[in-house]
Amino acid sequence: MKKRIKKHKKPTKRTRRRTRGIKKTRKIRKIKRIVRRKKTRRKSRPRSGSRQRSGPRVYIGKGTLEQLFESQAKVKLMKLFFRNPRQLFQLKDILKKLRMGALLIRKEIKKLKKIGLITEKKAWLSFPRKRGGFKKIRKIVFYLDLGFGFLKELEDLLLKSTISSREELIDNVRKIGNVKLLALAGVFRGDNEAGADLLIVGDKISQRKFSAFLKDLEAEVGKELKCALMTSKEFNYRYDMYDRFVRDLISENSGILINKLNLW
Repeated sequence: MKKRIKKHKKPTKRTRRRTRGIKKTRKIRKIKRIVRRKKTRRKSRPRSGSRQRSGPRVYIGKGTLEQLFESQAKVKLMKLFFRNPRQLFQLKDILKKLRMGALLIRKEIKKLKKIGLITEKKAWLSFPRKRGGFKKIRKIVFYLDLGFGFLKELEDLLLKSTISSREELIDNVRKIGNVKLLALAGVFRGDNEAGADLLIVGDKISQRKFSAFLKDLEAEVGKELKCALMTSKEFNYRYDMYDRFVRDLISENSGILINKLNLW
């Protein structure tokens, strides 16, 4: 007997559309499963060696206060509020000044609010308009609670230590160029009325590196610093002319951290 050969029917348009639809659905489901797996892996096992950058580029140091208060961010935050006791800060202003991550700063603010050192409120703030004049907007602000029980004791402790490590400060300032003289004055000596807080004398100074260095130092100290930056030629001329501004800045040997000019 002859075997019957089955003839395959050609798929109709409707069947082809249905097959395409099934394949497409399967493909989408497969992609979703892969994405879901990747997300789960990221949450459960972070990559080894990957670091989240939350600190400033030029790291000044981790000293006694950072170890005592468990966090460099907390020390910087407290210094900022103690140096500006009557100022209202928005979160974005704090982040800009401290040059640290929002998550870390929010966490430390929450802790300081809990103990009553920092208070939060809504206040009307003035912002400049594009066409001139000012507009008032209500914003959340943070400020130092002057009624805190250990305010004076904490202030004395925090502001006594202006920088964490002088050695690391010297190493970092050398990276900005050929620095021949570095003198600490003003806020570093407990004098807020001085003409400058920092004197740097050097040649071939990189303005970009100097700007980054100064911003990170300001973040650690907790206030804007007045820095006198001079070339060797300008400094020698002013020093020989007995310029009072220059002579006052280098009057105390304890504030001189780098001295390649052989002044003494």
